[in-house]
Amino acid sequence: MMRLLNILPLAALVLAPLAVQADEGDWYISPSIAYSDDDGDRKIDDSVAGGQIQVGREMSERFLLEGLLGYHDIDGFPGQKHLELGFNAIGRFLPDSLFSPYAIGGLGLLRADVGEPSFGGSPPAGTASNSVTATAGLGTFINFGDSPWALRAEWRFRHAFEDDGLTDQVISLGIQYSFGGGADRPMPVTAGEPEPAVYLDSDQDGVTDDRDRCPGTAAGAKVDFNGCEVEEVIEFRNVYFGFDSDLVLPTAGRQLDQVAAVMSRHPELQVEIAGFADSRGSDRYNMELSQRRADAVRQHLEQAGVSAANLTIRAYGRSQFDASDMSAKNLAENRRVELRITNR
Repeated sequence: MMRLLNILPLAALVLAPLAVQADEGDWYISPSIAYSDDDGDRKIDDSVAGGQIQVGREMSERFLLEGLLGYHDIDGFPGQKHLELGFNAIGRFLPDSLFSPYAIGGLGLLRADVGEPSFGGSPPAGTASNSVTATAGLGTFINFGDSPWALRAEWRFRHAFEDDGLTDQVISLGIQYSFGGGADRPMPVTAGEPEPAVYLDSDQDGVTDDRDRCPGTAAGAKVDFNGCEVEEVIEFRNVYFGFDSDLVLPTAGRQLDQVAAVMSRHPELQVEIAGFADSRGSDRYNMELSQRRADAVRQHLEQAGVSAANLTIRAYGRSQFDASDMSAKNLAENRRVELRITNR
């Protein structure tokens, strides 16, 4: 107990500045049910016998900090009740993907209350113990598109520093809900220091008036370092989909928002939305799937402000698939929608 009281203030001093500076990202809450695979020396059963709740904040796209409260009422000889408090750090991989795996580690405190009398149980019945714990494990988020909800599955080892040490495994499955989000904060100004000079950008081209050699450029025009308009080279990248899916993933959604911004600056552009599929499945099914993918892209662009008159859609199914190359890479490259400019 005393060891934990010594460690936690130090951890708070190190992490508090990070929390203050975290002006982007969401808060989240994650309740889950838990399966306990306890150390054999505890003489208790392995079972789904409780749950846990985690509350945390996304410090950056890949780094999260959270607190944990867990409770487990476990049968055995004797039965035990576990109350767990913890503070964890999470490193997340592939944050924009449907599956976003992560690694977790942290420190905590475990209170174990021993229940009914036993014969040779350890610890003896009717006692309670408080132990400093260290935890480490792996997990994954399964994101539901742009929804704030996600499925969360986790497997972690928890080592209690008591006697010779006890190592438990906790497997949990639950949901996670993100809310809030950071707000922009002004830069602090130290008392007595002059405030930095502020220069206007009258034509809003990203180049301030003090160095803009071409004032009055049209809104949204692409300019060089001196604020003078340059010819924009327009190239649209392909949009890729998951296997047997027409869901526009978050990364693809941001890509399409950029396409919509370019088309708003060039209303003369006519674009064909061409849907494709890989070779798995029948010709008819893949034609329908490629049509749904093209429709999903068209709908996203229209919601982003692109006029329907500037868009046409066409389904190609698997007609352009190279059957001689059945590698996973080639299959993935055919689950796509191409954006083709047709009026050049």
